[in-house]
Parts: sequence; C-alpha cells; structure tokens
Amino acid sequence: MTIDRVGPLNKILKAGSEIKVKKNDKASTKDRVELSPAAKKMAELSQVEAKVKAAADVREELTPQRIRALRDKLENPDDYLTKEIAEKIAEKVAESFGIK
Repeated sequence: MTIDRVGPLNKILKAGSEIKVKKNDKASTKDRVELSPAAKKMAELSQVEAKVKAAADVREELTPQRIRALRDKLENPDDYLTKEIAEKIAEKVAESFGIK
C-alpha cells in the first residue's frame, strides 16, 4: 500500500514564515487587574470561611446529664422561662426582623 503525499507540511505549520507583531501606540504605562463580581464574592466567602475555621468551638459536649437537663426544660418550660428571659427572646426576634 502506498500513501501519497498531500502537500508540503510547511504550508500547514508555516515553519519558514515570519510573523510580524504590531505595536500598540496607545499602550498604558500602568497595569490593571479587574476582578469579576463572582471572583469578589468567592474571595469574600473564602475570608468568611477562614474566620469560621479560626473561631473557637463554643458548643457544649452532650453528656447524659446535659441531655436530661435539656429534656427537663422542654417538658417544664415554666420552671426556667421567666418574664425577663421571654422579653430578651422577643427583643432578639424583633431585632432579627428589623422591627426594633
């Protein structure tokens, strides 16, 4: 079997030709970087994530005693839910909705 040559590769690769580069007369002397809104949001989220990871863990360990105490509070809210606590809860809820 014979394979005929289609043509010279130099035409395809342009190996022997020179490429002229045009200079831009209006080139700025200062470099600039512009970030897209998506990139800015990703950077902000990355910073927030780093702060969250660096924060101390404030959760209490769930021991059997802690579970019993929570269960008692849920079963008997009148024993711990005083008027002052209810008012503080109402204030926090109002603040979260922007009412106060």
